[in-house]
Amino acid sequence: MSLYTNSSAQDTVHNAFYLLSNGVNVLYLSSPFFSEANLIKEFLNKGYFIRLIVRLGPATSPSALSQLINEDKIQIRYFTSPLFHSKLYIFGDRVALIGSANLTQSGILRNREVCITINSEDNRFDKILSLYQSYWSQAEVLDADRLKKYESIYQKFKVNKENNELEQSLAEQFGDVAPTEGVQVGISKPTKEKVFLESYRKTYQAFLEAFREVETLYKKDSRRQQPEEMVPLRIEIDQFLSFIREKHTSSNNYLYQPIRQGSDREDFIKVHLEKWFSRRWQYLDKIIVKNLPIITGRLSTVSAIDAASINELLDALEICHSFYESSRYHRGGHLTLRSDFAKDNDLLQVKKVLKYLLHGDDNFIIRMCACIYDENFSLHHVGRSVVQELLGWVNRENIPICNGRTVKSLRYLGFNVVIFN
Repeated sequence: MSLYTNSSAQDTVHNAFYLLSNGVNVLYLSSPFFSEANLIKEFLNKGYFIRLIVRLGPATSPSALSQLINEDKIQIRYFTSPLFHSKLYIFGDRVALIGSANLTQSGILRNREVCITINSEDNRFDKILSLYQSYWSQAEVLDADRLKKYESIYQKFKVNKENNELEQSLAEQFGDVAPTEGVQVGISKPTKEKVFLESYRKTYQAFLEAFREVETLYKKDSRRQQPEEMVPLRIEIDQFLSFIREKHTSSNNYLYQPIRQGSDREDFIKVHLEKWFSRRWQYLDKIIVKNLPIITGRLSTVSAIDAASINELLDALEICHSFYESSRYHRGGHLTLRSDFAKDNDLLQVKKVLKYLLHGDDNFIIRMCACIYDENFSLHHVGRSVVQELLGWVNRENIPICNGRTVKSLRYLGFNVVIFN
């Protein structure tokens, strides 16, 4: 056990981060007060993956969060309740640092803090990991839209240091988000719709984290099957995952693959990238290259959707693997699916949903969730996989395709993602 109190240059919590992070590449951080973006950015620039839990409140800087929110290798979640008060920093599977220091300049350098380390050999280390995971699963996802709302509230009340009004306004905007295990008194239950969105947001975040890791390795390799002007990288990576699905996960064997970490997972992915680049993938070379202009031509603008006939929209929808494959549930195949879709859906509703999903003003996760679960944005014969895949085909935000095929492939590669059909 080591002790850090900020009483000397070697004794700072700031210095502890550098010492304890040696030999790991993942940081799990929990700090109710947060304003120290520079330290986090240093680790992100070195390639570390970071999970960060904060409390939205008077001592958490929206400016610091805005410096991190768009980084690929960080996920941020939040509480709003003062009940969240844990300062907990876990360095991979090696050591945890716990104590009084927040991730602020004062906390890591100047204040007289008391922090101690707990090594993985200590039987309390696993309990600390479980505690962090409990916080992570209960906290809500901070995205750019929520951060913008937080910053607006923060700036409004911090001018006059009206902390009570700030706390109240945050609770009204975001709800009373608190770690409830063991602390139930006074916690209001979220609505069913709110729980649904948060569950979906967390599931999708796990997928997106996995995809971005594959994307990073793909970029480092620098090889391409198709030039970017012909096929965007996210679509080519989706085809790599299709290759994995066809060659390695045709049965349920992906369920029995180990969850991999760090260099083990990276090496496993690289082996399969070599297999991928050792051959041509005809579906990518012929079908994707042909179909991409069709789906983007029909759906990439609001005006194009408004001008399209039902048959033209169906031509675009059929390019989605998950939509076309659903024809197996229709006697007569894809022709029957087209007929059923046209019969069971109003054309104006189809266009409304497509315009909202692909070009709406809300955050893309909110749009997907609405099109999957909200009756106002539902379409017959269009489920979760179709919604997520369709947005993956047509967007300017580098949103990848996510369907049952991709998550099974990612699970095979060692990622702990939620499997759905």
